[in-house]
Formats: sequence, C-alpha cells, structure tokens
Amino acid sequence: MIEDAESRAEGRFDTPFDVCIVGAGPAGITLARRLAAANRRVGLFEGGGLEATAQSQEVYEGETSGTPEYYALDTCRLRFFGGTSNHWGGWTRPLDPWDFEPNHANPLSGWPIAKTDLDPYAGETAEILDLTPDRPTPDLFGENERFLPGLFRFSRPVVHFGDKYRAELEASKEIEVFLNANLVDLRLDGGMISHAVFRSYARPEPFTVKARIFVICLGGLENPRALLNANSQVNAGIGNENDLVGRCFLEHPHAPIGKVAMRAPLTFMHVYSPPREAMRSLGILNFGLRLGDEGQWNAPEFDGALAPHPPCGVDFDAILKAAIDGAPPPCPAHVGDALVSWEQRIDPDNRVVLTDERDRFGLRRIRLDWRVSQGDLKTLRVAASEMAGMLARRDLGRMKLVDWLVNGEAPTLQHVWGGNHHMGTTRMADDPGTGVVNADCRVHSVQNLYCGGSSVFTTSGHANPTYTIVQLALRLGDHLKAIL
Repeated sequence: MIEDAESRAEGRFDTPFDVCIVGAGPAGITLARRLAAANRRVGLFEGGGLEATAQSQEVYEGETSGTPEYYALDTCRLRFFGGTSNHWGGWTRPLDPWDFEPNHANPLSGWPIAKTDLDPYAGETAEILDLTPDRPTPDLFGENERFLPGLFRFSRPVVHFGDKYRAELEASKEIEVFLNANLVDLRLDGGMISHAVFRSYARPEPFTVKARIFVICLGGLENPRALLNANSQVNAGIGNENDLVGRCFLEHPHAPIGKVAMRAPLTFMHVYSPPREAMRSLGILNFGLRLGDEGQWNAPEFDGALAPHPPCGVDFDAILKAAIDGAPPPCPAHVGDALVSWEQRIDPDNRVVLTDERDRFGLRRIRLDWRVSQGDLKTLRVAASEMAGMLARRDLGRMKLVDWLVNGEAPTLQHVWGGNHHMGTTRMADDPGTGVVNADCRVHSVQNLYCGGSSVFTTSGHANPTYTIVQLALRLGDHLKAIL
C-alpha cells in the first residue's frame, strides 16, 4: 500500500515494523521487496511524493567546493518516489574482482567482502534492472598486457524504480509506503535505535516510527547527512565516533581525451580496461576507456551499437585533422571519440560536511568538498598514453590527445566532470577505525542500524554503481531475513 504521510491518522504508527527503510530508490525498494517476499512487515518512507516537486528538491540544496566544480546538489539527485533512478541513463556493469582487493596505489582500498559474495545475485539483479543480453567489446588487441575488452549492459527501457514497482507496492500487504515522510532524527536507547522521527511538509508536528531494524537508503550524500544530523544525543552524529561519516567521498571522473582515427569502422562502442597486473605495474587505478561516437553514448535509445559505415581508404592524418577542425572528415566511418571514466583514489578530505544553513525541517545542509588530485590524473594520463601507443604500434589507428592533458594543465569543468555517482561516504570495513559499516552494512556502533546504497562502497572501480547497489540490497535483505 502507498499512503501520504500528510494525511496520517492518529496512532497510525503505534505498531512497530520489522524493518523501517528510509528512502525509496533502487536500494530501498529492492530491499523492501526482498523482505516482503519473506513475509516481513516493512515500512518504506520516502521524503518526496510520486512526482518531483520544488518543495522536496529544495531540501537537497547545498554547497560545493573543490576543483573542478561540481554540479548543484539539488539537480544531481532526484527526491521523489523511485529516487535518482528517475534520471538514470541505464548504463550498468558489475565491479571487477580486483575492485574488491587492496591496491597499493590506493591506500585504504580493499573491501571486507569479495566479488564472489555478490555473484549469486547477478541473475536477479539483471531481472530487476531489465538488462539487455551481454554484448562484449570486440577485442582489437588480442593478447596484450595493457587492455582487456570490457562489457556494459543496458537497462532497456531504462528502469525507473518508482514506475516499475509502483503497482506492486500499492498492492503489497507486507510493504507500507509513506510519501512526504522526511527523516529528521534517529533516537538511541543504549546501543540500539529505538525509533526514527519524521516530519511531513504541511503538518508541523513530528511523528515517530518504531522498528526492530532501521535501514537508511538515502544515497551517497544524504546517508552521511542523516547520520551527522542525528546529533540530539551524540554531538558528532550517530556512527561518527571515528570522524569517518561523510569522508572518502568517491566519484567517477569522466574526461574526453581526444579523437581517434581507426583503420576499421567503429560499428560498436569499444570499452577497454586494465587487467589487475597492469594496474599494479603502472601504479594506477581501474578505468573504462571508450572508443566510439560520444554523441550516442548517452542517447536514450543507445544499446552500445554504432551505425555501420562502408569501408574506405585510410589517411589517418587527414581524418584526424578534419575531426579536430570540426570539418566533415574524408571518411566518417573511421572517426571516433575517446573518453575515460575512472576510479578515484580514496581521499578522506573528499567529504560531505554539515554547514550552518538549515533546511525547512531544521536539518543542517551539506557542503560537498570534492577535488580531482594529481594521483587521480595519473590514471587518466596513463590510460590515454597507453591507448594511443597501442593503436599506433598495432597500426590499428591513431589518437590525437587533448591539449590540456598533454600539457599537464589543471582540469576545469569543461575537461573533467563527475558521473553523478555518489559513493564511499559510509564506507564498508571490518575495522571501525577505517569504515562506518561492517561487511553486512551495519553501522559498527549501533546494533540495529544499517546503510544501503553506494555510500557503503569501499572503492568504486569504474562501473556505474546501480548494478552493485541492487546486489548489495539483495544481500542485505537475505542477512536481515536471517536475523529477524
């Protein structure tokens, strides 16, 4: 069932839930459905309504600082039923096995779980996301030490969780969805959350919700904000005993690195990534280097395939010059763009912090401090130079790198931007001195409080996070079923 918290009846929440989930995006909805299938009573609380509204989006306003500039915080996320899946582009892939392992080039890396812990959920995740069949990148290079052909799958049509699962949730007897219900506090009793406090927009009085288990699934920026603002009993915020909540924010920086002229037509988007051994020997992190038509990569109908072109003679210099000058190339089939999306180095100073400004509910807003470091740029430069060298050595094509990268200039927003992938701010670790949640996504210092979503990522790899978010939600659901 779906109700509006604005019209709640007196005593509506007198009966505790088995699980109270805060946030109805991919993590929250997936977790709720998993628990409902096991006949657990679930309260699913969403801060917005069924559609986007100005009053709900305004709660997301905040500040940003760093280089390059970041997006306005109220535009890079959506605060209504279905969450940010409402503007998801549908790109997805699992993390690589080595993304879970320590990497000497990335201090603090290494998850307390392995890829094999998430693999059992691959099939169900593909069904939830309506993924297209596997379509691997053509292997241009054969056996080599630098590049592996990659794979992206696409949600087609793109799954917006609120649309896909609304009817199911309306009909559910186990899941009770409450719209316009904004979390304003979590109250402790000993080492447990006793109840959560919510407010709606039109009614000033708060209401409380009791449950055996509480899970916050508010995204990589709002999960830490909720914990830091839950300071009515703990000054530093719940789960923040070691000053880790909000730290180690991760993004996937994206950067166009140049134009390519290829000997054979680019009839498919090619994605290449480094094997584990190359990452270690070169001292870099994971990346996905794309060759293809940049204008098509984010088109709604794009499924990875590029329109075929007839073959023609190759004059690499003439093709590259035309592409760079913006003139029609002599052979359009052989012109492509090169772009890299890559893993960011863990930096505790990339973080979410509270400001003194408050929203309509009295909660302090956030500032996101994010910067791309020289260590991050090393991965980008190595990826670009290795690809340019490989194409030339194999005589498969030529690449003209962008000037700012060649000249070692600091990037601007026109050169490097984020992917709207907010990760790492309640990171997973076995040691509470290095992470906020444990391997089961439970906040280390609270026995019945969990975090869902990409805020628990320890590292990011180069994979878009939605696939792993859903896998983790299914795994968390199985854990909660076992202990309830």
